[in-house]
Amino acid sequence: MKLIYIIYDILLLILFMLYLPVLLYKMIVKGKYREGILERFGFLAAEKIEQFEGQPTIWVHAVSVGETVAASAVVTEVKERYPEHKILFSTVTDTGQGMARQIVKEADETIYFPLDFSWVVGRALSKINPEVVILTETELWPNFIRLAKENEAKIMLANGRISDSSFAGYKYLGPILKDMLANVDLFSMQSEQDLEYIQSLGAEQTKVYNNGNTKFDQDYAQPDSSKEEELYQVFKLNKEQPILVVGSTHPNEEEQLLPLYQKLKDEFPELVMILAPRHIKRASEVESLYQQAGIKTVLRTEIETRDPSQDSVIILDTIGELAQIYGIADLVFVGGSLIEKGGHNILEPAVHGKLVFFGPYMFNFKANTRLVLDYGVGIQIEDVAELTEEMLYYLKNEDELKKKGRQAVQMIEDNQGAAERNAKLVKKIIDSKVRFESGSANAINKEGL
Repeated sequence: MKLIYIIYDILLLILFMLYLPVLLYKMIVKGKYREGILERFGFLAAEKIEQFEGQPTIWVHAVSVGETVAASAVVTEVKERYPEHKILFSTVTDTGQGMARQIVKEADETIYFPLDFSWVVGRALSKINPEVVILTETELWPNFIRLAKENEAKIMLANGRISDSSFAGYKYLGPILKDMLANVDLFSMQSEQDLEYIQSLGAEQTKVYNNGNTKFDQDYAQPDSSKEEELYQVFKLNKEQPILVVGSTHPNEEEQLLPLYQKLKDEFPELVMILAPRHIKRASEVESLYQQAGIKTVLRTEIETRDPSQDSVIILDTIGELAQIYGIADLVFVGGSLIEKGGHNILEPAVHGKLVFFGPYMFNFKANTRLVLDYGVGIQIEDVAELTEEMLYYLKNEDELKKKGRQAVQMIEDNQGAAERNAKLVKKIIDSKVRFESGSANAINKEGL
């Protein structure tokens, strides 16, 4: 088995060297990946790690913003049960790092996740030596898992999600996949499909649980009337005008949505659209696109200059605000779904009691899509023409829109508790008192942990 990991290291190094010119270009020209570069290679600053020396530590890892949001609810529950444990939180992306510093208040420190070379991971683990490692969603890294296990850490996949593409990709890992899955102590998956996928890949049935999605339990995105009042004032909006929030868009989507905005604006002249590109560095690109179409826009970072009589498209170029901005929306569209990207988090708007619209490509969020459709709080459209028709209908029928909002709140309430169930599993592996048995969320509740 050791030979397999040597081969994995070599292949990873080859891929890294091939990507290095692109990486250097992005670092030098675009300024990406500069922050935390030493941490990515396992060099952790003394002032960051000294507090973990000799202390029981739980290392929680989430790749980016969405995963950080989902993990935050688990961290809150775990810290409540184990206040004496130190929490180290890691991310891969800069945006994830920014979000973690903003909302994961229980974390004692945040770092960038080390690259999965054995010598890099080994260096980082030797400095932290976690008692428990909690990986989230699809963050399964062979060397990190292997070396953490060799260091006698308990390892758990929390809020586990296996997309169709991930399911196909993991199969190429061959024997290393089998060993990696064997080294994970528990898999807490979001849905029955995720449970079936991870078992099909080779996870032992006795280690796998279906505990639901922790994004139903996130605290920072909960409705906050004072925050909403502040947003109305800062954005220079009034509660009588229709507000369309378009979140997490990608290239080609903003262009497709131009006629939607123009048609809605024709019929509802007071309408304002708040548009949030998935990657905020594209904000100026999106701004240019809309200005070329003759539409007055303003960036969120320049909102104090907004003229309410003219600037009817606000482009969000900040991190961490979108979830709260959904709270002031009348209509919500979630991007990544008009193109073959696979969609984004459609639960965040539902938390605020919003009917959510999305396109045909939601293959990365199948369970969430089924859920909102089953509750009648999501509308999936084939194209922008259908989206325009549906949105116009609900703008003209406010009572039905409010009814959908109440149904959305009910859906959230009916499905909360995943973070607590994940925390119970963390307690289980820390205490090491109970033999792992095949289970589900109900089985865990029956145990009374």
